[in-house]
Order: sequence, then C-alpha cells, then structure tokens
Amino acid sequence: MKTLLKVKFAWFPVWSTALLMLSMISIYLPVFGGNEQKMTNFPLIIVSEDEEFASSDLGKAMINNLTEQQDGHSIQWKIESSEKNAVQAIKENKAYGALVIPTDFSQSLSILKSDLMAEQTEGKPAEMKILINEGGGQMATSIAANVLESIASSTSSAISVNLKETMVQEGLHVSPLVTSLLDDPIQYSSSNVLGLSTNLNKGMTPFMMVLITSITGLMGAQMIQGYLGGISEGFRKKGYPISGSTLLLTEMLLGILLALLVSSILQLAVFGIFGSAHSTSIWKIFFFTLLCSITMFFLFKMIGLLFGKWGMLVMFPINILGIFASGGAIPLANLPAFHHFFSLFLPTRYMLDGMRSLLFYDGNMQSGLGTALWVISVYLVAFLAVCMIFLIRTTKKESPSKARSLDEQADPTVAL
Repeated sequence: MKTLLKVKFAWFPVWSTALLMLSMISIYLPVFGGNEQKMTNFPLIIVSEDEEFASSDLGKAMINNLTEQQDGHSIQWKIESSEKNAVQAIKENKAYGALVIPTDFSQSLSILKSDLMAEQTEGKPAEMKILINEGGGQMATSIAANVLESIASSTSSAISVNLKETMVQEGLHVSPLVTSLLDDPIQYSSSNVLGLSTNLNKGMTPFMMVLITSITGLMGAQMIQGYLGGISEGFRKKGYPISGSTLLLTEMLLGILLALLVSSILQLAVFGIFGSAHSTSIWKIFFFTLLCSITMFFLFKMIGLLFGKWGMLVMFPINILGIFASGGAIPLANLPAFHHFFSLFLPTRYMLDGMRSLLFYDGNMQSGLGTALWVISVYLVAFLAVCMIFLIRTTKKESPSKARSLDEQADPTVAL
C-alpha cells in the first residue's frame, strides 16, 4: 500500500473530488440565500376592467406604484384589460397570478360610501379577485399570493382613509356596527385558475420526474459502460474478444431500453400509486418522459465518449447545474444570474417546462411544451449524432485489423 500511495496520480481522485465539491458549494449555496434572496422579473398581472377606477387618482396611484422596486424585489407587471386575458396568460404559464378589478368596482365603492354616510349597517364591501397559477410550484404560488394580497390590502387601506376623511369633514359619526366595514372596504377572494385536484404534491411532481430522468441518464451511461466493459474483458480473457463498435452499439441499445423501463415505472408510480394530478393523458406524458430520458442518456454518453476517464468530472457538475437551473425547486425569478445563463441552453429547463405544461396546463404548446419539444428533439439528434460518429470511427479503425485476421485464417503463412 505504501508503494501505491507514493504514486502521485493515486491521489488525484481525492483532491479533484474535494475541489469539485468546494466549487459546487460556492456555486449553489447562493441559491439558498435566505432573507437576502431577491426576486427578479417575477411575472404578475393587474386586470383593470373598471375604466372609472383606472382613471381616478387612487387607481392611477395603484398602477404607478406597481413599477417600483418592492423590498429589493423586482416584479414584472403586466396590465390587462380583461380577466379572460389574464386567465389565458396563466394557462400558458406566462404569469404566476393576477389581481382583477371588476367592472362594477367603482359602483360598489359608491354604494358603500352612500351606505356609510347614511349609517346603514347592511352595506357590503367592494370585491377584488386574486387568480393564482397553482402549477408554478409552492414557492412561486406563495410569493404571488402574498404580493397580490398586499396590493389589495394597501388599496383597501387607502380607500378606508379617504372614506374616514370624508366622514370627518361632513361631521358624521361612525357607528360601531360599521367600523369593520369602514376599516376594510375591500374584500378579495382567491381562486386557483387551473382547477387541478388537490393532489399536486406542492407543484413539485414535474421537477421530481425531470430529476429522475436526469439522474437515470447519468447513472445509466456510467453503469452500463462499466458493466459491459467488465463483461467484455472477461470474454477477452477467455479468447472471445468483443469489438469496440459492438460494445458501444450495445451500450446505446441498453440505454434506450433503460429509458423505456424507467419512463414506464415513473408513470406507474406517480399516477398509478400516488395518484398525482395531471391535465393530459398519461400516454402523452409517457412519451415526453421517454424523450427526456433518452436525451439525457445520450447527453451523458456523449460526454463520456468525448472526455473518456475524465467524463464523470464533467457529467456530475452538468447534472447538478441542470437540476438547479431548471427552475423546479426554486423559480427562475429567484435564482442568481449565473443560473439564469445556464438555464438558456441546458436541456433540463426545457424538460421541466414541457412536463409542467403536460401535467398542469393541458399540454398547451404556448405554455412551454412547444419550445420544449423543439429544443429537446434538436438536442437528442445532436447528442445521438456525436455518438454515431464515434461508432463509425470505431468501426473504421477495427476494419483493417478484422480484415487482417480473416486473411490470416485463410492463409496461415501470412502470420509467419
């Protein structure tokens, strides 16, 4: 053992792995920045169906304040003229939520003011609606609800102050029976737009399915190569050598079969055993899962062919980086710019968008599925093409030796 430890190269796995882990911590720890974590370009919608309120001083002030930074967070607001447009945007996964000011909002406020002035106790608060995209994941849903409720509450407080000032100016006394109504003149109700069942697993099902396909690709590429390599070496020692091209072709075939098996098990476990919510047929989800699994296998197989024994040092960071940059565990709006950059070209981000579309958005092409299918298909063709190039090159290299072996069998004198 002492002799082995004196070889400098024997220490390489130790320090390289430690250095890699240090890099991982430096890259990914900022993702969990706690209280210092800030949102960027978080998409939300304000629906202003009441033109009278929109043109009022209070309505203008509410809209103008939306563009400002809020506690260091930046929110990408979009103003829509109808609830229908907001619902469509949410169903296309283009916004995490919307605050709707209905057409009769100003009229309801006017009636409320008249009731308060007449000291009537039967008055009703004006109503706003909050629409939530429950398919965005627990964190995104929570952030959207908190921000939109804050806007509704601040608007209610501003209207309350105006009503109180008016009553003071006119010398009216507030009846104890209408105090609560005067303090909270606006009432808001929240609803989930997608209408999915309660079994959403906090919106994490798409992320977990993508996570499993990514890990399957990584482990499958490594384990299949390792086991087939060991079997090939055993055959070689017994005098039955297996060509490199045959070995590589077998690895690729087993990778496809592994993707098929894992995709089938995923459907059975996620939807059969756990009964997770889904908005499209399981067959569509199955074929998309299979596409993702095969793509990830050939990604890591390609890396293994390009980098050889150093392949794992490249595969592991790409796998972890893809998982974080997908926006599954934490919304992209909450991730550092570093992860935003890698999310543009790593396949896991598009895999997650497509899976979310199938599970939560009726497989709407505009909700991310269309782009996902196009990008992942291009990646699969590219990864598979590189693997085929290696297969063809290996076959060509082996052809002269195979021909020489056949000549030797035909004419023993060639070997002398």
